[in-house]
Amino acid sequence: MPIPLESNSLKKIYRNRGRTTTAINNFTFSVKDKGVFSLLGRNGSGKTTFVKVSTTQLTPDEGYVKVFGKDVVSDEKELRHMISLVPQESRPFPHMNPYEHVYLFQKMNGNSREESKDRAESVIGLLGMEDFAKVECVNLSGGQKQLTMVAMALSLDTQIYFLDEPTIGLDIITRKRVWNAINKYRNAGKSILLTTHYLDEAAILSDEIGIVSHGNFIKQGTLDELRSGLEYDTRVALRGRTDIKEFEQYGRVFSDESGMVLFTNQENVEKILSDSFVRKERIEVGPIGLDDVFISLVGEDIEVD
Repeated sequence: MPIPLESNSLKKIYRNRGRTTTAINNFTFSVKDKGVFSLLGRNGSGKTTFVKVSTTQLTPDEGYVKVFGKDVVSDEKELRHMISLVPQESRPFPHMNPYEHVYLFQKMNGNSREESKDRAESVIGLLGMEDFAKVECVNLSGGQKQLTMVAMALSLDTQIYFLDEPTIGLDIITRKRVWNAINKYRNAGKSILLTTHYLDEAAILSDEIGIVSHGNFIKQGTLDELRSGLEYDTRVALRGRTDIKEFEQYGRVFSDESGMVLFTNQENVEKILSDSFVRKERIEVGPIGLDDVFISLVGEDIEVD
């Protein structure tokens, strides 16, 4: 069976009034197994452009993307029946309620009235939307509107789901409902391409992670594989007035708003703690996390714009 997703030498250039911007530059990677593959990157890194190319909304300038062996250009019509999408910039119609959105979306995709009704009720229950399912969207919060778009996408029974920042604007309880839904679809053998700014979300949900920066695909792997590929295994945060140069001998140092972060190895921690104690610095020590992997590979924090 063809693999869920393959990108080869993909390039996409935006042209506007004589100016060109390379949004994607030579994306080459593949998702060989079903499950959740997360794309991580800051705003403008190429994540949403890749989703738009993969879902036939944009045509690549060079290279190709294949979804379960179907080319996004030559097999466009066939592919559109194989995918479902939560686009980042989507908004519901103001004078329709969430139930109507999902029900009519099902009808538009060729399902019967009874099947459309069953699917709408099922996904609304799955996402915990019963309390506002019949409320016009003009009267809903931003998070409830976003959840409506997620419900529409998840209501389809497709091979692969493209979720472009699906939990943006959601509170933590609602985010976890979406996580539970994603896990349910993964366990049912579905493929999911997830973009997110929430590193905890990616760490919890992902079977594999791809990191992108400034239009370039940097690296992919499981969280453990990404961590093991780093030179260091320990994260040390020093809070207070700290001279970065004094700690460069121990590893890689980054400054942040509260002080500095040092990537080092466990063998150096005792000496660092001793030095910091003398200075009475507040210090936090722990293993390398996904945010640290991102900073180490890209050189900047995913949350900072």
